[in-house]
Amino acid sequence: MEDSSLPSSTRVVEGLAVSEHVAECLEQGFSVIPEFISAAEIDAIRSSFDTEVPMTEMRAIGTDTGKTLRAHNLLAKTRSVDHLFIDARVRALVEGILGSRVQVNVTTLFNLLPGETRQFLHQDDGLWPIPRPHPSFVCNLLIALDDFDLENGCTHLVPYSHKWFDRKVDQEIETFRVEMKAGSMLMWEGGLWHGGGANTSKNRERLGFFMSHCVQYLRPQEIQLLGVPREIVKTMPRLLQRLLGYNRFGLGVDGRDPIDVLNDGVVFNEAARTRWF
Repeated sequence: MEDSSLPSSTRVVEGLAVSEHVAECLEQGFSVIPEFISAAEIDAIRSSFDTEVPMTEMRAIGTDTGKTLRAHNLLAKTRSVDHLFIDARVRALVEGILGSRVQVNVTTLFNLLPGETRQFLHQDDGLWPIPRPHPSFVCNLLIALDDFDLENGCTHLVPYSHKWFDRKVDQEIETFRVEMKAGSMLMWEGGLWHGGGANTSKNRERLGFFMSHCVQYLRPQEIQLLGVPREIVKTMPRLLQRLLGYNRFGLGVDGRDPIDVLNDGVVFNEAARTRWF
């Protein structure tokens, strides 16, 4: 719930000063929210991931070690993180950056193993050929399921680089390392130059859960409408269905709400013959 006793410029949702984190992210490109989920939530999510989500080797950008394990398309594989996508704080943070018309872009589980080298700095909004400067259209959230520190490869980033539009990053540039405790969450704007760090530890993994959102008018990197089976989508809360792309945008499906079509399978709208939608 929001705290209505505070000034309108200060938005607080379930105890989180959303407006402060949004302002910080828009200004410097990122913000860290400590203790976003509890130790009990971490244990429950890790347990589900261990039993429901197989991980495979996938080399990170600029590395050749094979020491990064990933799993994608998580909403097709587990129900353990559904609540995070519709969490009121998550919705307020993402919409504070992107506006209200948003969708799920990517869902990923990352595990950096000992021996992984530093990932190349990159931007997550670079796949769309839209000239810079442009409005924010990608917002990322990374929840630490282990402590993230210098030894096990915490994220490194270049503050304020989301505002660059006339130059590329120097891979040797000095970066800021985001150390955070398990349960904390890193939010960053999609144009920020960033990358995973090197895991120089002997036996410490670095597990993180990644939720990326983009605006509705872009094609997401993961096609949720195909990736998550319809029988699973039907069991989800309506808000999560909307976030997966089952939202009315213009004509919808022959003038019908996509969620209605999801539920009844009727793609031909007889009523469209008699009235305009």
